[in-house]
Amino acid sequence: MFEIATMLAALAAQAPATPATAKIVLYRNSTVIGAAIACPIRYQGREVVELARGRFAEWHVAPGRYTLGNKSKTVDVTVGPGETQYVRCTIKAGFLAGGSNLKVVDQQTFAEHQADYKQKEVNPEFLSTQASATAVGQ
Repeated sequence: MFEIATMLAALAAQAPATPATAKIVLYRNSTVIGAAIACPIRYQGREVVELARGRFAEWHVAPGRYTLGNKSKTVDVTVGPGETQYVRCTIKAGFLAGGSNLKVVDQQTFAEHQADYKQKEVNPEFLSTQASATAVGQ
């Protein structure tokens, strides 16, 4: 059963965006640094997804530019029609509380440990308030 779920998650991550849409894959490494700290990722002040260690989510969007952020950092992501971009959340160690970093990476970087990641759905409350994702400047 676990192998089937792993294979389905891998296939979903490899499924391309359609020509009219784009996809942003948001993920967090499986490292133990900051294991107890979640990585919430927001767009326009609303939480798209909160990632625990070793999780990823796929967000289907309209082509365009998106500024994603959390308490520590922001990152601009530009996706064209049919494209997929990858954003990695890395937790940094800290004295009382760790911080997080968001970075756009390539597909190969995601694929290196993709088999270790489990898929998580984008926040349903976010999706219900977003009839369709509107990119900055559109």
